Amino acid sequence: MPEALAERLRQRAARNHRSLQRELMAIVEAAVEPGARAVPAPGTAARVAGVPVAVQESDGVYAVTAQEQAAGAVDDLLSELDTIVAGSRWGSAPLLTREQAHDRALAREFDFEARAAELADARRRQRHGGAA
Repeated sequence: MPEALAERLRQRAARNHRSLQRELMAIVEAAVEPGARAVPAPGTAARVAGVPVAVQESDGVYAVTAQEQAAGAVDDLLSELDTIVAGSRWGSAPLLTREQAHDRALAREFDFEARAAELADARRRQRHGGAA
């Protein structure tokens, strides 16, 4: 990911009081909502609330050719996200209230528990020859 884009994402996450993962998930969820607006083609101008917004795609990295689509090379977005977070404890994170989310001691406790569980899983896999 280009550093400038990553920085903008970090700033957006901070403005919304979210982690980078939560911000990315919010973006993806908004994009797949029924009735979500289609993203204009790269290099075109869009209007959001009456304000023109330039839309650009860096180097066409994410462009998908018609042949790739026809060949089924493009996987389902949700399955790709599942692959990315596979093996993590991301889906089992507790839902916190705003007060709990800002409680540093509680956050450290959750972090310690998650790290201990990940370490136990790694040791279990190591004992069983790497099998999940």
